[in-house]
This record gives sequence, C-alpha cells and structure tokens, in this order.
Amino acid sequence: MDFFTYLLQKNNLIKHDGRPLWRYSLSDEDFERLSSTLKYGSENNIDPRDVTLYYAQWWKRNYNGGVPSKNEIFKSIGGNIRFILNEEDLYKIARKGAQTLGVKWIKKQNVLYFKTLLLQGGLPLKHISKNKGNYKAFLEAVMEEQPETIEDFIFKTDIVNLLPRSSQNDIVFENCLEIVKSILNNDGEYDKLLDSEESLKEISSSLKVKRASLTKKVKQSKPKNYWLLSFKNNNYKISLRLGLARTYTKDTLSNILGFEALERDYQFFMDDNLICVFRRMANNHYKTDWYSQENKEWNNTINLPHTYVICNNEKIELPNFIQTIPNLDEPSLWSRFNDNEWRLIKGHNSSRKEAAILFPNKWKCNLPSSNISLYGEKLSWMPFEGEAKIQLEKEQRIYLSGVNSFDWVIENNKPNWMLKANLPVVQGIPRIFVFDDDGYNISRSLFKVYIKQHNSNDVWEELSRLKNISTGCYDLKIQKGDLIAQDVFFNIGSLQARFSNQRIYSASIEFRYLDFFECKLYESILLEIKNKNCFYDLKVNTEHSKIPKTIKGSIGILGKKKLFFDLVSPFQGMAITDKNGQIINENQPLSLANLYGMRILSTPKNETLLRIKNKLKPWVKITKEIKESTQPVISFKDEIVRLFYLADAMDYKNNVCLELSEGKNKKTYEIAGFSHTLDISKQSESEVKLLDSSDNLELFAIPVNCNAEEIEIIPLIQKGESYIVPPDCILKQFIIISSKNDGEQLMPRFINTGDFILKISNDVRIENFQQELLVTNFNDDIWKQVLVYFNICVQYDLPFSTFDQLRAISRSSKVASRAFFFLGINQSDSIEYIHRSIPEMEKDLGFSFHWIKKEDWESAIHEINEPDKFKYYEGIVELISLYMKDNGLHELFKFINGTTVNFEPILQRNILDLRSRLGGRVLGELPVKIPIINNNYNIQIKEHSQVSLLLHAPIAVAESINSLQKEYPIWGGGEKRETIRRNIQYSQYLTPDFYNKTILHTLNKS
Repeated sequence: MDFFTYLLQKNNLIKHDGRPLWRYSLSDEDFERLSSTLKYGSENNIDPRDVTLYYAQWWKRNYNGGVPSKNEIFKSIGGNIRFILNEEDLYKIARKGAQTLGVKWIKKQNVLYFKTLLLQGGLPLKHISKNKGNYKAFLEAVMEEQPETIEDFIFKTDIVNLLPRSSQNDIVFENCLEIVKSILNNDGEYDKLLDSEESLKEISSSLKVKRASLTKKVKQSKPKNYWLLSFKNNNYKISLRLGLARTYTKDTLSNILGFEALERDYQFFMDDNLICVFRRMANNHYKTDWYSQENKEWNNTINLPHTYVICNNEKIELPNFIQTIPNLDEPSLWSRFNDNEWRLIKGHNSSRKEAAILFPNKWKCNLPSSNISLYGEKLSWMPFEGEAKIQLEKEQRIYLSGVNSFDWVIENNKPNWMLKANLPVVQGIPRIFVFDDDGYNISRSLFKVYIKQHNSNDVWEELSRLKNISTGCYDLKIQKGDLIAQDVFFNIGSLQARFSNQRIYSASIEFRYLDFFECKLYESILLEIKNKNCFYDLKVNTEHSKIPKTIKGSIGILGKKKLFFDLVSPFQGMAITDKNGQIINENQPLSLANLYGMRILSTPKNETLLRIKNKLKPWVKITKEIKESTQPVISFKDEIVRLFYLADAMDYKNNVCLELSEGKNKKTYEIAGFSHTLDISKQSESEVKLLDSSDNLELFAIPVNCNAEEIEIIPLIQKGESYIVPPDCILKQFIIISSKNDGEQLMPRFINTGDFILKISNDVRIENFQQELLVTNFNDDIWKQVLVYFNICVQYDLPFSTFDQLRAISRSSKVASRAFFFLGINQSDSIEYIHRSIPEMEKDLGFSFHWIKKEDWESAIHEINEPDKFKYYEGIVELISLYMKDNGLHELFKFINGTTVNFEPILQRNILDLRSRLGGRVLGELPVKIPIINNNYNIQIKEHSQVSLLLHAPIAVAESINSLQKEYPIWGGGEKRETIRRNIQYSQYLTPDFYNKTILHTLNKS
C-alpha cells in the first residue's frame, strides 16, 4: 500500500479533504514509514502524493537553514531511489502529486511550484526551535511593518539581520509573512502548528500580544522591483523580480502607477507581455491578479523594460516603473539577498552588511576578487564588508556597505516614439525624487543634487541653480549628509521623430532638432535601412514573414557616451503577429491558452476595427477600435472569453472569430477554446491519446456518474504517445483533462472504459440534476459532487460547464441561490470566490446571480444558516454584499434586505444620452432577441426601439427579482431562452450603469 492511502485510512478519510498537508500531523513513525516507502520505490510504483507529502515533511522536519534545493531533498531520502531517479524526476512527480491533491499553486510573477510544495509543510519547526529567540524577534519586527509582501521588510537590514544568516532566503521570508498575516487577521491558521511544539508556544503568545498594541500603519508605496544575480553550480543568471502586493488601496496603487487610479481594472504589461491585472474590489481596494507564466530573465539588453497599463482600450505609459537595469560594461554594486542570490543596488552604498562589486576586468581592485563568466563576458566579482575601492586609470570609485542608504528616481521623460532606452531620458532640466529605506520622500532640504557632463573634468554644478542645460549625457550626484550616490541621464532636448509613408513592410522616419547629435538606426536580418540627411527609409525583408517589433537606434555627440534606444515599430498595416513578430496566417490554429505575445498591428489613421464574435452564435458582437499601431491580443481576452461562452465550451466547433477591418479590407482569425483534443477510439481499452499531436501533456481522469467520495484526480499513465487509465481503477466513466501549461490545454472529453452507458440526452441529465438539487439538502451527495467539481474547475482553470451538475445551477433561481452560499462558505478565499470564480461561472453558464428572486435569497440565507443557529450569519450575508458591490448593485442588496432603495428615474434624456454615447455602429449590432416583459414601468420603450434590448433586459431582471414574470421567466427553458439570457448579460456588459439604474427604477415602480 502506498503511504498516502494508509494515511487517509488512519485519519478515517476516503480521500484527501483539501487540508494543507501539515495538518495531517504525521508522527515520527509515520515519517519513517513514508521515507521507507520512497527509498525502495520505483518510478512505476511511487504514488506521486507520497512525494508531495515528503517535500512538505522535509520542510517541516529536516530543513535547518540555507536555501532549500531539490537536490538536498532528493539526497535526504537515500535508499535505492537514487539509482532509479534524479532530483528533477522526483520534483516532477511531486508536482504531479500536488495537482492530484488539488494543491493551489502560489502565483506571483510566475508560478512558484517549488515554494508551494515546501510551504505545504507549514513551518520549518526544527529550524525555528533551534533559533527560537531569533525568530521571535524577527516575527515581532515584521509584524510592526504590517506587510503585504516580503518586499515590505526584506530590504530593511535591522529586521533581516535578526534572523540567522542561514535563514535569510525568500522561502523563509514568505513563510514568516504567512505567520504574521495569519495572526494579524486572527484567522488561527498556524495556531495548532505553533502550539504543537512547546518551545514555539511563546512565539505565538508574544505575537498575539504584539498585535493588540499595533495601530494601523500608513505606508508610502512605490514600485519595489529588483534584479537578482543567481549563483548556482557555476551557472550565473540575472532576473527581474516584481515586488507587487496582493492588494492595494486606491492611493497606494496611484503611487505605484504614477497617476490617480479611478477605473475598474488596469492591465499591466511589460514588453507587451501581460503580467497582471489590478482589479477593483467591492471595498474599492485593488487586487493583483497574476497572469504571467514565466520568470523575467535578463536577456543582456541594455534598455529598460517597456512598461505600461491598458485601461478602457487606452494605453498609459509607465516610464518610471523600472528604474535601473544591469550593465556589464560598468561596475555595479550588489548586496547579499540569500546564500546564492545577490540584489543589484543603485549607487555606491548598501544598507546590507555583505555586498559585492561586479566589474569589467580592466578595473583594478583593493581586495581579493574572483573571475566569473556572465552572458559571455569575463568579469571580476569582489565581495566585501565596510568599504571597497576600484580604479580605472585616474578614476576611483568607493563603495560602502552597512550604511543607511537611500533611493532616488530621475523622472523619465522619453517621447512616445522611444519605446526603451538604456538611460533615463529627459527633455531639459531633470526632476529628481529621493526616498529613504521605507519608501518615503526625503525633504528637498536634506539633500543636494549636482550634475556635470559625463566623464568630463567639469566642475559639479548644483542642479537647483541651473535654468537650462545643453543636450547630451550627464553625470548626476546626490549628496545626503556623508553619503553620495551617482547616476547618469541623457538630455535629448527638443529631438523629434516623424513617421511617414507607413505600411506593413516599409516606412520613413525623419529626425528633427538633432542639435549636435549623430543619429543611427541599425539594420538587422529583417530590416534594410537607407539614410540621407537624417531621413531614413526602412524596408522589411519579406522573406521571413516577420515584422520587427522594434528598431534599434542610438544618438549622441561624437566621442561622447551615446543613448541607445528602441524605436517604436513604425510599420502599420492590418495583421496579427506572434511573440516573435511572425505574421500569423488567417487559417493558423489559435487557442485561448496561447494568446501571450500576440499583437495586433493596425493603421490608426484608417480606423482599424476589431470585431469579436462567436462562430456558432454570431449575433452578439463586440467591436473595439484599435487606437494604437500595435496592441496585445491578450488585452481583449475578457471579451474573447465572454463570446466563447456564448456556445457550449465543450463543442469542438466553438470558435471565436477576430475580424480586423480597415474600410473594405478585412482579415478573420479563429480562436479555439483549447489547443488540443482527444482521440478516444480506444477508450474501451482504457487508452486515449492526443488527436494529431505528439506533444507531451500531463493528463488526468476525473470520475463522473459516481458518488462524491469517489471523485478524485487520477493521473493517467503515459505509454509512448498513449495515456492509460490506471488498471486498478474500478470506475469506468471519466472526464479527461490536462494541466494548463505553456499555452497548451486539452479540451475536456468524456470517456467510457466499460460496456454499459445509460443513454440520456444532456438536457434531460441537466434537468434531472436541477430537480435533485432543488429537493435535497446540503449534506446530500449531489451537493458534495457540486462542490468537488467546482473546486476542480477552479484548480485546473476548466470551464464550469465541464460538469453537468454545475450546468444545472443556472436553470433555477432557487438552485442558484442555494449554490451561491453553499459554494461560498466552502471556499478558503471569499475574495477570490467573488471576484474571480463567480464572474467566470456567470460568463460560462450564461446567467447572473443578481437575477435571483428576492424570496429565494431569503430562503437560501435561512437554510444555510439554520444548522449553525445563525452563528455565521454576518459572514454569509457579507458574501452577497460583496457580490452586489462588485457589480455596482449595492442598492439592490438593500432591496433584498427589505430596506428603502435610492433610485433615479429613467427619463427620455437618459435614453437619448445612452444612444448618443453608444453611436450608430454599436446600436446597429445589438442582438434582436429580447426578453418579454409585463410592463414598461413608465419607461418610453416604444419611442426607442433601436435600444429595445438595453431597456427590456434590466426590466426583465427586475421582474425576476420581484417574481413578477410567470409566463416568460428568464430562468430555465430551451435554446431560445438560453439566447435571451446571454443577450441580457451582453446588455449588462455594454452599459453597466444604465442597466443597474433601470433595474432599480423598475423595482421601485413595480
């Protein structure tokens, strides 16, 4: 028997119940048994869940300082396994086990698989016990900071140095952050674990006392982004870490972005890759939803990454978001981050005790150094404490560690045509902002700023006394007390770039007001350039079918330091390109999972329109004007997904069409929901394979038509190109799914490995489930099935329509109200449930929870509360309150509670306003199928037939809420009513404010 099965039996469980793995509380004998199971296992008989559990237990029991590694965990097992597998094999098995167990991966800039596996072990009890005093002092100091991310405290030397040097790594920091946040939130998450060790009870008690004495700390926010240099097995690499918080207040997000945050969401891009979306929640705070799937490794470029946000189809540049970049041609200062990582420091001073200088070999140093090879460059590496000096001819640079440092920003003022640059770009006198270690602005009177021409013998001039400066490169010096920091910036003056003759394969560029600058644009394998008197003709080599994403260029004064930049692509025309700039053919297969890096090219002056529609149900269209010459396709993902769900997500014919048009010129692309489909021709032999593909996906089987306790995630066994259902599995009917990885995901597919199947249509099955959900209570098996399948959909990013039990929720107001609360109280993160899962479910299943009848809300609240004697009433009501606020329907929440509702009547001028705002193009594309209503409630509908849908839809919703529509309800019904429900949703999407106001008007008039 595998160990995990034994563990479940020991805990009287049929299957894993979703608890963190540390909550199984393994005894020493249990851990020895687990270790023995793995020591003498083989690749074919190891249960992946055992490996996942071992990772977690290793962290809890064995970790004793240093940066944890896969190799260290692998070697700790011993036995025969070391001759059969290697550390990477074991790690992959552990990841598969975590997926099987439904472990939720920690997501930040990328998915933190290794860190998630370890933190399933809870706390490193062995290490904390041995260093109890250090951890107690550290956790108290961290609690004082009231942090949102580890970046709120890891750069503060006085806090970090409270830990033993061996504990100073970001996995320990993340773990300690979770402890502190748990105690600050008083959720008791780690109480049992801390109390399980007598020596740790004091830490728990001390932190709770500290919590009581804290007052809310107001923090100054600015971007906490940093470059890390990693040393591992003589391999060196530099990567960018984005220190974004999980949530922001309106003010702190405004500080991060550099402008006032007022809108519902902001899509944050770096180099045209969607990193995250800042979404406004019901409490008006913004939540960070991560989308990026890869770490941002430095590619040895000299230019700062290009950062911007897109909001309401408008692009807003963030020129100061990332303020520094590694430069191997110049000496740079690094401070120790952990045992094998160092952080790039701007300037010559570090607050950390241990620092190092990375410099070209032509510089001479006063301390021992070693040689390293980094991105093809031979460099010197010199660790030091205190003071270090390096020298090149007459120039000497002094670096200090262990001092109170400061940070600064040279406000970037690069023009729109300059996408990236290797230096801060200004147009005249620069603006300088200086910050202390906590991110607060330092008063202008406490520091002085000086400038001089770069690498010149000129005298330093105080910046505040200058009225103007000449163009070119400048050295900048900031002096605060005894500390001095230096930087470089480039003044381009009035330099302009004018584009003309812009086509898809050619363009012309003229540079004006060059002053004394020499300007150069660089040819490439894709690009031919001709230059005559600062006028450049550019021609793309069509042989490669690629469009250059940017054009490399430089400007500078002869013999002086140049500014190197990336020029925004001047090529305009109607096309979609992939992440490499390759032009995508109209017949090329695309899927929702691989939109990353794809860009729409357009000709803004020609009014490029993007029409998005469902191929199977084309009567609902979303039209967007492409205002930029290039825009990421993924910025329209919400709209694409919305229209994908118009038809059945499980229908392989269901595609979304992207139609680009400029006048009469049109191009159409099709996007499928999934990248792969399944060949089930050998399903009776328990064998499947990917259809027309040799790709290697991880496939899993989810049992269906069984009891809830039998539902689990079963990894399929890969055999060549085939996948086998494990022979010991007694169940016969499954949905086959895959993990979503690197733009690949399998369309879920039903298989039957047995001889018998009950033939019943999908509609009848769903209707039967709906009836069963109506008459059963929450302890019955059908509701347990709903919960298990819902959680699987969330974990694997599957459509909720994968499972008929979930489809049944949308057919009845009463079932929907019960499901809303039942699913909500069984989620660990109610914010994630309301802001992410619920909107996805509504789009997928084609209904909205706010349509629920008032009487059904009331009965569902009573039913969900009754078993606990209304003990959790406030928390449960908070779920519906959050949901209504998230949809701008706070007044509707009052109505459901029986309170008087404030409303504004819908008048003639409101409708005329609406028509004017939408414009003729949108009005002409409105769907014609509308819900039938009982009354017009004094709204002038007949006079405005052009917007009938926008008037009927919210009235029908209000009639549903008030239980007024008996003959033509918006719930249930066949295909026609399904279409009407989708059209109601479209009405809400198109005009949310008008939709909400019309609902309130109707409720008050009915």
